[in-house]
Amino acid sequence: MSSTVMTVAQIRAAERRAMETVSEAILMARAADAVAAEAEMMVADARGRVPGTRVAVLVGAGNNGGDALLAAARLQHRGCRVTAVLVASRSHEESRLEALDAGVTTVDAQDFPHVAQMAVERADLVIDGIVGLGSSPGLRSPADALVAAIGADTPVLAVDIPSGLDADSGTADATHVRADATVTFTALKACLVENPAAAQAGRIIVADVGVPRG
Repeated sequence: MSSTVMTVAQIRAAERRAMETVSEAILMARAADAVAAEAEMMVADARGRVPGTRVAVLVGAGNNGGDALLAAARLQHRGCRVTAVLVASRSHEESRLEALDAGVTTVDAQDFPHVAQMAVERADLVIDGIVGLGSSPGLRSPADALVAAIGADTPVLAVDIPSGLDADSGTADATHVRADATVTFTALKACLVENPAAAQAGRIIVADVGVPRG
C-alpha cells in the first residue's frame, strides 16, 4: 500500500492532469472495480457467499456517489441483491442508468424514508458513497438517520473516505460514518492516517486508478 498522503487540492490537481489523457468515465470505472472487488470479499467473509447477499449502497450527489452506483451495478451482476439508496435530490446520471440497467433497485430516501431505512437495516453490507473529498464535515438529513440505522454487526465499506470526515484533517467531531474498510483512490488522505479520524476508517485499501501521485 502506498504511504503517500495527499491533500484534497493535490488530488484535484492530479485528477485534472490525468483527465488530459484519460476520460473521467474510465477513472470512475476503475474506482468502481476496486470498490466492488473489496465489497465482494467483505460479503463473502460475512455471509460465506456472494450470490443472494443484500447490499445497501448509500448514494450522494457527487462523483463518490457515481463510483458507488457503478460498484452497485457490478455487484448486482455478480449475484448480490443491491439497493441504491439515493440520499440527495440528484445523483450521477450515467452511473444511475448503468445501475438500473444492471437490475439494481433504487429508492429515494427523501420520498420514501421508511423503505430506505429498511434497506439499510436488512443489509448484509452497507457501502458509503454519500460524500467525498470536497465535502464539509458532518452528515445532513436524511443521510444522518440512515447511517444511524446501520446494524451494529453490519460491515461498512467507505468509498474514498468515510462520509462526514474532513479529508484534510484528523478530527472526527461531526457526525460521520464508521467504516470497517475504506477503498481510497490514488493516495492516502490525512483523515485516514491521523487519529481520531483514522480510527473511523477501518482497513485501508489504496486503489491505483491511473491518477499520478507526483
